[in-house]
Amino acid sequence: MNGLETKQSIMKKNRIHPLKTIGQGLPLWMQIAARLPFLFLFAAESITQGRNCRMADPSSKCRSVSVIIPTLNEEQHIVRCIRSVSGNRHLCEIIVVDAGSGDQTREIARQAGARIIVHDKPVESGGGRGGQIKAGIHAASGDVVAVVHADTLLPGSGIDRLMDVLNRCPDIAGGAVGGRFDSPRRRYRFLELANHFRAGFFKISFGDQVQFFRREPVVAHDLFPDIPIMEDVEFSIRLRRVGRVTYLFGN
Repeated sequence: MNGLETKQSIMKKNRIHPLKTIGQGLPLWMQIAARLPFLFLFAAESITQGRNCRMADPSSKCRSVSVIIPTLNEEQHIVRCIRSVSGNRHLCEIIVVDAGSGDQTREIARQAGARIIVHDKPVESGGGRGGQIKAGIHAASGDVVAVVHADTLLPGSGIDRLMDVLNRCPDIAGGAVGGRFDSPRRRYRFLELANHFRAGFFKISFGDQVQFFRREPVVAHDLFPDIPIMEDVEFSIRLRRVGRVTYLFGN
């Protein structure tokens, strides 16, 4: 699969977002080390939950996908992100859930054809990126939801691939997509390998890997957490309650 390109989001500065500022300013090895204990705990929990997972409804055919893009001051990236997913035959809507941007993110996204939802609650009341995505899920109408970060590009071929997997394997509840950073620096190749290993073998994915899933069981079982930190990891574990989780290797 071509073109899933993730910007150097971990190197961004001056972003006021609870999930984009964790470990900011620390050396790369310290950021990785700080997350290792959480990953081991989540891996153990995911293995336990996987033994008791229930299969998705085999009769559920996936025909449409809603793309949800959580944003906060993303005017520099939002157009490219929206354009990368637009035009796919499965796409029924693009929903931008904004956390109260102080720039032109909402207006630019609206002009690019996205539906805008404002979710600017405080973190202690279900705000933050987890709350944004959950609000988007409940507003979506597609059979499938794909969560795409604003600094990520997902081509139509990526949407075709995830829809094909869900329709060929009705026991799969969702998963994530393989990707690459757009930096030539060698340390990002290491991060890509680490991402592949974690998501491919432990089935624990991060949000910038484009998490996708069948919408109905996620809503019915209230699986998506409206928490301000590591909502993506928590969700990838919860998703195993309603079916198998997959990882689409590729770039």
